[in-house]
Amino acid sequence: MTLKNALLGSAALLVAALPSQAATQHNNDVFFAIAGVTQFDFSETAHSVSKDQPYGGTSAKVSKSGAEAQIVVKAGRHGTSKVAEWFKTQVGSGQTLVCDSKGTFPDKLNFAVKGTLKMTVGDKTITCQDVLVGQGHFGVNNNWWMGGPNMQGTHVSLTGATIQTCKVEGKVLPVEVVFTPQTPCVNHFSISVIEPK
Repeated sequence: MTLKNALLGSAALLVAALPSQAATQHNNDVFFAIAGVTQFDFSETAHSVSKDQPYGGTSAKVSKSGAEAQIVVKAGRHGTSKVAEWFKTQVGSGQTLVCDSKGTFPDKLNFAVKGTLKMTVGDKTITCQDVLVGQGHFGVNNNWWMGGPNMQGTHVSLTGATIQTCKVEGKVLPVEVVFTPQTPCVNHFSISVIEPK
């Protein structure tokens, strides 16, 4: 065995022994413009992430008092059809909306999270069940999807809106909550509340 072959063999063994590069966990932010918001929470009930990708849960807060809230999903960014299929199954016969993309459902998602959205807007504390958010990829951006089995509406590529009936703390009558993508969107949606007549 020549010295060259011995060195090449040693190098190959060293590379084989090195651990593969670990997937990176990111703080993935999605923002919601909500006039009058003072409290905002998202309690996760289920999630799906791509195989071998890290997941560290969610957090939520009011990012601009009276104007904006956000959800942070701590997860890796690798899109798969398996996560997209999970998202579609969770939405069921409900509706979706999307930032800067086409189609009613995503082909691939990096991750998707389902949970209970609770927010205080003005003098009302509103709870919306089974709200889904997920991150995909479109063009050069990691764009976001929303949806839920209780959302209704007509999905229009690149635009559209959904509406969901949500409970109001201490009240008998619910309110209608409208979710719309902003323009340009990427990771920015708007939430508005329709008062019962």
